[in-house]
Amino acid sequence: MLLEIMEVAGFVYYYTWFIWPFAFVFALGNGIKEVIETKKVYNKGLIGAGIALLFILAGIALPDLRS
Repeated sequence: MLLEIMEVAGFVYYYTWFIWPFAFVFALGNGIKEVIETKKVYNKGLIGAGIALLFILAGIALPDLRS
């Protein structure tokens, strides 16, 4: 199940590779800013950064998953 999710995320990454680095940086910056301001660890910015990082790593690892 997890490998199938990673494979789909990898294919999505190949067609939208130019979006994910910017999404990761901006979401991480927004999440860190929100942590500093509100002192809450759980926020949408850090979740978005995690999802963007998942897509980036899935795109990098896709050739190894297919073999």
